Amino acid sequence: MVKELDSGNSFRLSIKSLEDDSDPRVVHAGVQALCSSITQLSQLEQTKFAFLPSPQYSVLAEAVAHPKAVEPSLYAGLQCRAPLNKLRVVLRHVGNWLERTAQKTLFVLEIPPSHTITLQTNQAKVLAQLLTLGEALLPPHEFYRTQAEGYVSAFGELTPAAKANLSLVQQRVELSVEEANELNATAMGPFKTLAEKYQHFRKELLVCKQASDLDKNFWNVMRAKAISMGLPETDAQFLKDERLNTLHHEAEQTRQQAEAEAAAEAQRQHEQQQRLLGYRHQFEEMVIDSLPQGVDREHIGPAGDQLEVALFHQNVMAGLASSDFNRGRLTQAREYYNLDPQEAKALEKTVLDELYLLSDLL
Repeated sequence: MVKELDSGNSFRLSIKSLEDDSDPRVVHAGVQALCSSITQLSQLEQTKFAFLPSPQYSVLAEAVAHPKAVEPSLYAGLQCRAPLNKLRVVLRHVGNWLERTAQKTLFVLEIPPSHTITLQTNQAKVLAQLLTLGEALLPPHEFYRTQAEGYVSAFGELTPAAKANLSLVQQRVELSVEEANELNATAMGPFKTLAEKYQHFRKELLVCKQASDLDKNFWNVMRAKAISMGLPETDAQFLKDERLNTLHHEAEQTRQQAEAEAAAEAQRQHEQQQRLLGYRHQFEEMVIDSLPQGVDREHIGPAGDQLEVALFHQNVMAGLASSDFNRGRLTQAREYYNLDPQEAKALEKTVLDELYLLSDLL
């Protein structure tokens, strides 16, 4: 027996799993996921649900969206009521859910005033028949709206061919031009062209800063948004691939840049070491050449005496400076190896410290 619906502007859809051999917890999770995803669709955030318990439970849990306050139970299905103008959106979304779960399911669609369609399937393609039959039972305005929304869902906008077909539908259901134009605008939603939908969807995808951000859960949300805004799934997938390609390209550029910077830094370090080594050798030669044969250490204190070390440094550098030739060689070497004064002094101090320790052998 078919019960009259509370409102002539809404439909009721019942969904119940027929998978008796499946794990009830898996079925329950699928029902909850479907409920949650439907409430993420545009203008369906406050959809009311009745949850159908598994055979081992006898209490029908009722809630809005997420049943947080309901006694724990395992659900085998749900019922939901939504505006007639959302019939196509909801059934397409349920079709996507069925395609993922592939569970044998009973669908019962009730359309006012007293139409009921029942279908059992585990295939999304078969479930599409429910949409076709359901739309054929809609009132004239709703039928025209669903046709317009169907074209928008398929092409993202009302193409010239779609407008021509809608003109025939308008005449068949006896709508005025003004009424048809208003319904066309409603079908398109806030975005008047496919280009505007592309722009908005691309902006939504910018939240993904790396490929891993665009995971399965995020994409399910984006697919729901695409349906609600009338963006065809193929276009949404194209924009997803476009964003992934951009992210992969940016990641590769970042990797290559990091490698190039690391290589450049390694080269700089190598060249720096070569310059320091070259100057060190030349400085050692200049110092040894300037030292007299044998060094009198009677006036040199034990190694580590800082005053004596400083005096040794001072004497050696003074010896180099006293010769125009050595002084010129020192200046030329510093310039040739492109050392700043601090680098040169630090290296010279290291060499002189070593020579001080070995001075008794020279």
